[in-house]
Amino acid sequence: MSIEKEEYHQYSRGGRSVVVFKYLDDNSWGCEYYENQLVNGEHTKVFLAEERYAGHAECYAESAADNYVFGIKNFEENQTDVCKS
Repeated sequence: MSIEKEEYHQYSRGGRSVVVFKYLDDNSWGCEYYENQLVNGEHTKVFLAEERYAGHAECYAESAADNYVFGIKNFEENQTDVCKS
């Protein structure tokens, strides 16, 4: 079953990008996290994770997005070092 969500914001810096969503089933907020990575010799936008922030306001998801693009928030799959970009 597909969960419906509405895109509200996009954040990007260097090779990292985030889409902030509002989930329509319960009006919660969340983010999809991406990174440009070298895949089979080509730069590709790779999906890393989706997080849902039930019980939090829009600004919480926006802060998470900011933290990711500025390298404060990371995932094991990250290949970029934003401190050097």
